[in-house]
Amino acid sequence: MPNRQQQRGGSGIGLIIMLAIVAYGVYVGLQYVPQYIESATVGTVLDNVAATHKEAPFRNAGDVRDAIDKQLYINERNDLLESFTVVPNRGGFLVTVQYERELDLLFTKKPVPYEKTLTLQ
Repeated sequence: MPNRQQQRGGSGIGLIIMLAIVAYGVYVGLQYVPQYIESATVGTVLDNVAATHKEAPFRNAGDVRDAIDKQLYINERNDLLESFTVVPNRGGFLVTVQYERELDLLFTKKPVPYEKTLTLQ
């Protein structure tokens, strides 16, 4: 009877497929991580505006807008200035931020909408 050796471990093709999957994950992750950081920065801006309002309540929508602009300038996110809206709301203010980014998945581009709201009373 001939002695047959069985294969141990993955083949070269299996290794290439695994590397392709990992590379694709890294490619998507390199695009998504900055978007995640940007979204967290927007959340921090809103938190700081809320904290400022608690210390000294804003008198009008212009004051709220100035506080948002200052926070965006500090965080170097001036490209989001037009994404924020401030409207009076029942004795307070409603701050909304809406913007969209794009995630390139190689075979298609997926729009990723971001929206956050803050109510100042």
